[in-house]
Amino acid sequence: MHRHEPIRWQTSSGVQNWSTPVSSSLVHYLKVHRADMLVSAFLMAMAFFTFGYDGSINGGILAMVPFINQMSHSRLPNGTPYLTSTDISIMTAIPVIGCVVGLPLAAQCADRYGRKKMMLVGCVFGAVGSAIQTAAFGLAEIVAGRWIANVAIWLFIVLGSTYMAEIAPENVRGAIVGTSIVLISIATIVASGVNWAMSTEMSAMSFRLPLSLGILFPLILFSLRSVRSGYPETEILAEFEALKAQASIREDEAKVPWLDIFRGANIRRTLLALSIGNMQQLSGIAFATNYATIFLTTVSGNVSPFLLTMVGAILAFAGAVTGIFFVDKVGRRTLSLSTFIMVFCIDLVVGVLDFMDYTGNPSIAKAIASMCMLFSFFFAAGFGPLAYVISAEMPTARLRNKTSSFSFFTMAASSTVTIYVIPYISQPDEGRIPAELDAMFEARVPARKFKDYQCNLSMESYMNEEKIDTEIAHHEAKV
Repeated sequence: MHRHEPIRWQTSSGVQNWSTPVSSSLVHYLKVHRADMLVSAFLMAMAFFTFGYDGSINGGILAMVPFINQMSHSRLPNGTPYLTSTDISIMTAIPVIGCVVGLPLAAQCADRYGRKKMMLVGCVFGAVGSAIQTAAFGLAEIVAGRWIANVAIWLFIVLGSTYMAEIAPENVRGAIVGTSIVLISIATIVASGVNWAMSTEMSAMSFRLPLSLGILFPLILFSLRSVRSGYPETEILAEFEALKAQASIREDEAKVPWLDIFRGANIRRTLLALSIGNMQQLSGIAFATNYATIFLTTVSGNVSPFLLTMVGAILAFAGAVTGIFFVDKVGRRTLSLSTFIMVFCIDLVVGVLDFMDYTGNPSIAKAIASMCMLFSFFFAAGFGPLAYVISAEMPTARLRNKTSSFSFFTMAASSTVTIYVIPYISQPDEGRIPAELDAMFEARVPARKFKDYQCNLSMESYMNEEKIDTEIAHHEAKV
C-alpha cells in the first residue's frame, strides 16, 4: 500500500515544519505524520500542567480547616480563626505578579539564549517555589513561594505556546497548541482529586501534601531534557550543529526593539494576540479557578464542594478535548463567538439565580452548581485553547516571543486586579460569628444584604447557645 509521506521544509526562521493536505483532519494527521514531532509538542504542553495544578490546588486548600488554622491572623469572638478578604486577596493575587519577572525572561532571554535553556530555568523556579510553599508556616512564605512558582508558570506559558505554534502545520496548528488546555484540564482533575482526598484530613498534611506534589512536576519536565529514545547520538549532534547555524538569526531577533510590536501592521497583530486572553477575565474564569471550592461550599448542600470541583475539572477536560477537534474544523472566529455566547448565558443565569433565595430553596442551589459545571465545559472548549493559539500564531516570527509576552502580561495584569477584588465582593459573611450566620439564614436574608444586616445577638447569648448545643451533642452521643 502506498503511504503518503509528509513534506519537510525549512522556514526562514530555521524551523522545520510538515505539510499536509488542507482537507486533512487531526485524526488523519495523527496517522500520517511522524510521532517524534507529536511527542515534542506533547512534552512541551506538559509545561502547562504546572499552571493548571498551581491554580487548582491553591483554590482548594483555601477551604481546608487546617490551612485556615495555620495561616490566619484573625479570629472570631469565639476564638475560631478565619481568613480575611485581605488574606485571600494577597494569597491569590500577589503571586500573579511573578509575570513581571517571568515574561521579560521569556521575551528577552529566550531570544538570546534559546527556549530550551529558559525552560530549564523555569523548572528550577517552579521546584523552589513549590518547596517554599510546602514548608510554609505563615502567609508570607505562601505568598513568596507562589510568586516564585508563578515566575516559572509565565515562562512556561509563553515559551510552550510559541514553540508548539512553530513546529505545527498551519491546518492543525490550533489542535497542536490546543493540547495546552488539555494538560491544564488534566492538572485540574489531579489537583481536585488530591484536594478531595485530603479534605477530611485534619492535620497540616491536608495542605502540605498537595503543595509538595508541585515540586514533582517541574522535576519531571527537567528530566525530559535527556529523553533521546529512538535517536542515535550522531543524529542528535548533527541536529545540534544545525541549530547552532541559526545563531545569527537568533541574534537578529534579540536586537528587535519592543516598540516594533506597536509599529505598522504589527500593532493589529498585537491587539488580536491579546484579545482572547483578556476576554477570559470577562468570562469569570478568575473566580471559577481561584474560588470555586469556596463558592460551591455555599450552594452544594450535602454534597462535598471538593467533589463538585472535581466534577467541574472533568467536564473542563471534556471541553478541552472537544475544543481541540473544533478549533481547526470550524475556525477560530466561529468557536470563540459560539462559546462566548454560551459562557455569557451561563454567567447571566447564575447571576439571576443568585438574587433568589437559594438558601431556602435547594433546587435553586443545585441549578447554580449545575451552571458552574457547564461553565467549565464551554470555557475549556473555546477560551481555553484559543487564548494560547491566537497569542502564539498572530505575531510575525521575529516578534513572536515579545508579542506573546506582552499579551500574557496584559492578561496577568487584568487577572491580578480581578483576583484581588473578588474576595471583597464575595465574602459578605466575613467576621460574622456562627450564631449571626444562623440567624441570617433563618431570616432568609439575601447574600447581597449580609454585610449591612444587623443581628440582635450578644456574645453572652451566643455562648449560651454554644453551651446548650454542646450539652445536647454529649447527650445524643451517650444515647
